[in-house]
Amino acid sequence: MDILKNKYLLLPFLVVFTAFILDKIFLSENIQTYFSTTMSEINYMQKHELYEELKIYLERENRRKVIVYFGTSRALLFENDYIEKNYSDWTMFNFSVPGGTPDYALYWIERFKEDKLKPDFVLLDQSIEAYNSSAAISLDDVLTNGLSIPFVLRHAKYYSNSQISTLLAKRMFKTYHYRPKLKTIQARIKDDYAILKSYRALRAGLKQRLREGKGSAKTPGVTTDSMSEENLKKSSWGDFHSYLVPFRFQEQPMYFLGKSYKILDDMGIAHSAIWVRLSRPYFKLIQTESVSVSPDRNAILYDYWFPKIIKFQEESGVKLWNMNEDPNYNCDYFSDSGHMAPRCYKDYTDYIFGKLIYQ
Repeated sequence: MDILKNKYLLLPFLVVFTAFILDKIFLSENIQTYFSTTMSEINYMQKHELYEELKIYLERENRRKVIVYFGTSRALLFENDYIEKNYSDWTMFNFSVPGGTPDYALYWIERFKEDKLKPDFVLLDQSIEAYNSSAAISLDDVLTNGLSIPFVLRHAKYYSNSQISTLLAKRMFKTYHYRPKLKTIQARIKDDYAILKSYRALRAGLKQRLREGKGSAKTPGVTTDSMSEENLKKSSWGDFHSYLVPFRFQEQPMYFLGKSYKILDDMGIAHSAIWVRLSRPYFKLIQTESVSVSPDRNAILYDYWFPKIIKFQEESGVKLWNMNEDPNYNCDYFSDSGHMAPRCYKDYTDYIFGKLIYQ
């Protein structure tokens, strides 16, 4: 069949191509800010700059020792000024991101191997939420913002068909990911674009702080106040049921962590894992609440999940720093159920470097 004589056959390809081009135009910073309602992608974009900065820094003579932290939003507020003043031999390059999961750490650690980058220490997050495949609120920021398509296809066995389809759709068509809403656009152009200008300033400020903080910075709009005990209990109950009920254990995080540990071992890079402190009401629910762990079985979540993690860490030969049950850590001011308030970050920093230097 002569396709030139049947030009209508080209129409579907033309429509997809046009949609693709328009999508990229809409996602330019000047247009995206009319409808975007999140800034989490900025953390992911900045990590590419941070990686280049890390490569340059590691080549410097007389440099400080480098700790690289692969964490979640529970590890975004560190201050290198405090670190470099109190632990003068060290600095931190923070690769933590909102919704961070072990596959994101492996994505960068594979880059370390490829580029022969050797920081002095790597700290990797162990979060219980990453092990639940049935959460009411899914953690897909890493999949849509942080990983390359070749990486996902290389490890496709550990992603569902739905996850791969979502990745391809949201990566090819970002407007599908952000879902522009007319109501948001209208709000941002009112009063001589007041909200739009403010939002753009917040985004620019976050980018600058991430650069200055080597990956650490508070995201605008995220509360930094300490939550009252009553509200903390409410927040914990809500998050527990959003992220951990029902609970269907998945081995995917162990696969990615195991791969990361192996590369770090082979490269001779010291490393540990950390279970970051949770608010006491949230941790108590994990310790005491019986939840569905299979269609015909309930179990206390801590008793079900934690022994698997301990066994995995022991078999991997990698220490787990368990902030939740360490009697030497007791700063318990929280902004919500799972995020330490800024006033605890110096204690959090001291905990990490106490483990790193003295144990």
